[in-house]
Amino acid sequence: MASSVAASSGEEPCRIDTDAAVIRQAPSTSATKVGIGYRDQKCRFHGYTRDVNWAHITMKGSGVDGWVDRHLISTAKESLARTS
Repeated sequence: MASSVAASSGEEPCRIDTDAAVIRQAPSTSATKVGIGYRDQKCRFHGYTRDVNWAHITMKGSGVDGWVDRHLISTAKESLARTS
């Protein structure tokens, strides 16, 4: 069964993979906005796993910490594990 939030088992470098991603205080579309990440900005994905809907991230540079839709970021592990 897939979890809807990331577990706390390590970190993975990531980057924003869309024009703009809203970073929220909690893993919910109704949660307070705490920041915005823009395309190619770097972040850290806490508790990396592929099967989550929300990713807990910290933006490099600004230090903004929160949750984004998992499909709006990409990671180095996924770049190396091509599926096609």
